[in-house]
Amino acid sequence: MALVTGGGTGIGAALAQGLSESGAKVVVAGRSAEPLNATAARINAQIGDEVCWPLVCDVADLESADSTVAKAAELAGAPPVLLINNAGVNVRQPAAELTVEHWHRSLDLMLAAPFFLARACAPAMAKARYGRIVTTASLQSAQAFPNSIPYAAAKSGVLGLTRALAEAYSPEYGYEGITCNAIAPGFVQTELTASVFANNALAASLAARTISGRNSVPSDLVGTCVFLCAPASAYVNAQTLYVDGGFAALGARPPQSTV
Repeated sequence: MALVTGGGTGIGAALAQGLSESGAKVVVAGRSAEPLNATAARINAQIGDEVCWPLVCDVADLESADSTVAKAAELAGAPPVLLINNAGVNVRQPAAELTVEHWHRSLDLMLAAPFFLARACAPAMAKARYGRIVTTASLQSAQAFPNSIPYAAAKSGVLGLTRALAEAYSPEYGYEGITCNAIAPGFVQTELTASVFANNALAASLAARTISGRNSVPSDLVGTCVFLCAPASAYVNAQTLYVDGGFAALGARPPQSTV
């Protein structure tokens, strides 16, 4: 069973659908009931069976991690052995305007919550001798963008968290069959990036900075997530996979010839 945070919209909804199509039962978790209900209903209608359940919660409430995992297990009839830490928020403010609350919300949601949820899921993963923890990183894990300091800090922290979780839930400490990895998307067209894609010139310039020649959509990330959750990825551990069309890898290109 998979628990997908931020599962009502965008990347999370696409990953939930991809996992359900691959045979997993899925609980989509988030703060807003309407998109969660819509995503679960769409997945169940497509599969033709009840395989997805909505769970309204705030994963940034760190004290509630154990109860969130317990509620997910109750809904799906089994504890999660696949944890997809995808919930995110991007506070777009200049440094002078950032508040303590901006920092707490960003780091609690995108860095602390993945740890506490992983810890809550670990006993069931250990019992099953199978577990996959996949956390959404970002281009900002490696590159700086304007007016996005808490987001960049949290997403950079995801890389270290991923390595540390992989070490903590390893055979050295009695855990078998558990891997922890991260996926770093490029510019994905979602609700979180609506302001970017509303600017056609900006969206086009970002697409031109990829090797693939286009920006991303949520479904571009599904294959990587399904692979990282499958037995086939058993020896992939503590890694961050950039699924960004080559954005992070591309250097400067010379101007194209007009001749």
